[in-house]
Amino acid sequence: MDNKAGHMDRVISAYIRSVMKQKHITQTEITNKIGRNAQSYVSNRLNGKYSWSINDLDTIAPMLGLPDALSLISTAAGYAK
Repeated sequence: MDNKAGHMDRVISAYIRSVMKQKHITQTEITNKIGRNAQSYVSNRLNGKYSWSINDLDTIAPMLGLPDALSLISTAAGYAK
C-alpha cells in the first residue's frame, strides 16, 4: 500500500501543526500518544511526506480539541479554504 501524502494529507498536517503551535503540543507528545517509538514517524507526517492513519488521527483529535478523526479531517478541510 502506498502511503505517500497527497494534497489533503498536507492540508491535515498543516492544520495539525497550526493547532499544535497554538496549544503548545510537541511532536514528542503526539508520538507518545499514538504509541510510536520513533519521533520521525510523526515528523514525516507533519511535514507532508506520508499519510496519517485514521487510527492516528482518531487518537490525536482530542489533543486538538476535536472528538474524532472525521471531525479533524472536516475541520482541516475548512481550514484550507
